Amino acid sequence: MTGDLAIIKGQLQDRIEELCRKLLPQGRDEGGQWVSFNPITGDRARHHNPALKIRLRGGVIGAWIDHRSGDKGDVIGLIAYIERTDTKGALKIARDFLGIRHLSPAERARLAKIEAQKRETRAREDAALRARKLAEAEQLFRAQGGERPIGPALVPLGTFGYAAGPHVHVKHGAQHHAEAYFAERKVPLAEIATFNPWSLRFSPQTEWWKGASWRHDDAGRRWKSGPGPLYPAIHSAMRNRLGAITACHLTFLDPSRPAKAPVEPPKLMWGEAKGAVIEIATGPGDIPFWRWQPGDPVHPVVLAEGIETAMSFAVAGVPARIWACGSLSGVGAAPIDLPSIGWALFARDNNFGNPTAQKQFSAALEQLESHGKTVVVEASHHGDDFNDLAQGVD
Repeated sequence: MTGDLAIIKGQLQDRIEELCRKLLPQGRDEGGQWVSFNPITGDRARHHNPALKIRLRGGVIGAWIDHRSGDKGDVIGLIAYIERTDTKGALKIARDFLGIRHLSPAERARLAKIEAQKRETRAREDAALRARKLAEAEQLFRAQGGERPIGPALVPLGTFGYAAGPHVHVKHGAQHHAEAYFAERKVPLAEIATFNPWSLRFSPQTEWWKGASWRHDDAGRRWKSGPGPLYPAIHSAMRNRLGAITACHLTFLDPSRPAKAPVEPPKLMWGEAKGAVIEIATGPGDIPFWRWQPGDPVHPVVLAEGIETAMSFAVAGVPARIWACGSLSGVGAAPIDLPSIGWALFARDNNFGNPTAQKQFSAALEQLESHGKTVVVEASHHGDDFNDLAQGVD
């Protein structure tokens, strides 16, 4: 390692977008991350969506992960990974990129002081950015409508809460659209006896922000030149262990038929999803987990990645809390240590031919078992998941 490491990392973080453009010129800035296909694994030929993401703003600048391969590291590791070299080689490339191959003791001390000040400033900015994003997640779930975007997305007509019962006049058209989508997947909302109405809201029009147009001005600043397309959407509240909404999960729907919108990916999240869950069903006690008090009944919990899989258990009347966690890592971070939870059923997807998913599954299971509660794993004997089983999909 080198005494200049902190200086090199700090200056690379200051120029992270320039570095990403040099290393991964086919990528682009999406929501504070540089998103690209991985030239090392050659995944562009086999997949529709890029999975290599580098943090540009907020959090640890330059931290990166390939959600498909599982490879990850810091900004120095990114250079080593893309350039196929070791740390020593990466530092040499970084010095050349920054133009600081040789530093005098005085220059090194001056730059070290500057980097220390920048780290303090970044920490303050990161805290403010995190607070804003958490607030936007709840606003996106409870959108009131208007011409200004909420976080990344326009929701011009707002979102509407769940109206139970068959009375058409109390429901908004957006709910009818969502109900048709779920019915097509054999998980009708009306058949969930302990459905949690605080978990889902419905929007007639929400911007699929991945389709937005962006431009850069002469100073390198990035600005949104045009919104993405608008689709009906299901807005789902992802709540942390205290019940606070920290992320909003969105499922975009086709406006003309009961299917997902014709975009890839049709599901997006905004906010901080780790450790947060969508409670689809509250269990026999009919008490949301964040409203549980000592003396209230304790129930098992069913953990699923997707909303449709979770709803398959709820429609079947399984006497348990039922949570959708958004991803395998989200399942692992689910707060099953809460006193309202007796034990957990991990309803895993069938991804036996995917080594990365197998690795993520093992990590999620280990994290769940670390709480000391019984964890049972079940996989559907038909299709990819339990919703495929409910639909009879091969």
